[in-house]
Amino acid sequence: MTTSGTISPDADAPPTGGATAFLARLAWMAVAVILVGVVVLVIYAIVEPPPSSVQPIRLAMTSPGVLGQLNSIPTTSFDSVDATQLTSAIAPPTVLTGLPLLTDNGKPEVLFVGAEYCPYCAAERWPLVAALSRFGTFTKLQNSQSTSRSVYASLQTFSFDHFAYSSPYLSFSGVEVYSNELTDNGAFTPLETPDPAESKAVGLVRSQLATTGVAPTWPVVDLGNRAAITTSGFSPALLLGQSQQAIVNALSQPSTPLGAAVLTAANQLTAGICLATGEQPAAVCTSRAVVRARTQLARP
Repeated sequence: MTTSGTISPDADAPPTGGATAFLARLAWMAVAVILVGVVVLVIYAIVEPPPSSVQPIRLAMTSPGVLGQLNSIPTTSFDSVDATQLTSAIAPPTVLTGLPLLTDNGKPEVLFVGAEYCPYCAAERWPLVAALSRFGTFTKLQNSQSTSRSVYASLQTFSFDHFAYSSPYLSFSGVEVYSNELTDNGAFTPLETPDPAESKAVGLVRSQLATTGVAPTWPVVDLGNRAAITTSGFSPALLLGQSQQAIVNALSQPSTPLGAAVLTAANQLTAGICLATGEQPAAVCTSRAVVRARTQLARP
């Protein structure tokens, strides 16, 4: 940081009040220099956060127990979500039109592009993992949390930087563009780069959603080019102060505000995915909750 000031035209002129006046002038100049130094230090302390507040913790791989719970959310939980328990608005995916089916290895592709530091990405991963668990199985996920520098600070979530997922119905790709860790210059560390096909898909989604007034934010969740969302389905505020286990437990508690929000968003994502998979598996895509969620999808 630099400071600047003005110097009077006679700053270098000899003193006119004798030695006493000269010494007094030197003393005041010294005081002024000290005050400037104090101001600079105060400004630096305000602008530059302490190191302990800007280094979010990268957690370990998700435990087998948590993976087991994520992969076996009761069907009754999805089907019995009570909308009256919702404490915040739900943002559903928007149905896309005129785009070719997004595929990978011959299967419809669900694409997530986000960043580990992003609180809206942190929130959206929960219903996305819940929805994808209805079509396949996660065998590896990495725990993570959003940045502590946000109003929605340190939300417990997952990272798709390291994951393993298999499904007979679809392919899943997760791209984390930035980590939640800071470089020396205060920027978030680059992590992954979307490949050309992924970048094209993101561009097409953002271009079509822009016509409906949707801002080009993160994350981008492309459900096979049949539906997409570029925010979290529910407010990240619901995750504040919640442990990973508390959030996982809420997935089996549809009558709680957090459970209702995550499961409602998951049902809507599931409805969008079913548009890409040709309504397969039928047991999921024709379930009461998903049929109802399909009517809640936004239309351009």
